[in-house]
Amino acid sequence: MEKIFAAVQVPQDEKVNIRMFYLANKADIWCKSIKYKLLGPDFTWSRFLEELRAKFYPVVVQQQKKKEFMELKMNSSMTVIQYASKFTELFRFVPGFVSSERLKMRIFEKRLTFYIRNQLAGQPILIYQELYERAGEVE
Repeated sequence: MEKIFAAVQVPQDEKVNIRMFYLANKADIWCKSIKYKLLGPDFTWSRFLEELRAKFYPVVVQQQKKKEFMELKMNSSMTVIQYASKFTELFRFVPGFVSSERLKMRIFEKRLTFYIRNQLAGQPILIYQELYERAGEVE
């Protein structure tokens, strides 16, 4: 929903009303069951997302994903693409931990296999995408 709302530039105050068109299955049923909450003036898009995440994405799952990110390292059976994909998937669970592009790069690089990390040493890499591409080339 967020991608669509951004693409068509839906104003914040309209998002809650439009969300019904994008929910399906369990989320749609859940949304209808809390309709009384959705009608209040205090029910903003941020509040809706909090409620949605609490229902379908409990804190215990979020903590598990954060732990997975903290423990993620590229191993010999992974390709750079697989590692980067998992890194990106789990990265969103630690927004406060990774506060800058540079820190994101350092974490990604530090967890690459020794061989790839060694081949990249000393190269002036300034953005994450470049680091990812060079790691793939080394592989």
